[in-house]
Amino acid sequence: MASTEQRLSALREYLKTLSAGQTTFIVEGGGEFHTSKDPFAYLLEHGAYTPDGRRIVLYPHPIEGIDALSLSFYQMIDEAIEAGKLELPELESDEP
Repeated sequence: MASTEQRLSALREYLKTLSAGQTTFIVEGGGEFHTSKDPFAYLLEHGAYTPDGRRIVLYPHPIEGIDALSLSFYQMIDEAIEAGKLELPELESDEP
């Protein structure tokens, strides 16, 4: 079994890989792609592809214990990734 020092070292290395304020997507093959943009903005601008052409397949997010509005947002992100891009519907308004 790993010693406490080894576990702490592994945890420190893992924490170094986490970038505060960055969005992490999972790409085909299981790799990670990090961007400074939030998931909504990134998908709206670039679609479900990284700058080097890799396909984004997942945006890791919680699925339990979250409010309905957040769940709806995450579902929209999941649908955009599945479709390959984020498209917003045309705005509608009432007649004046």
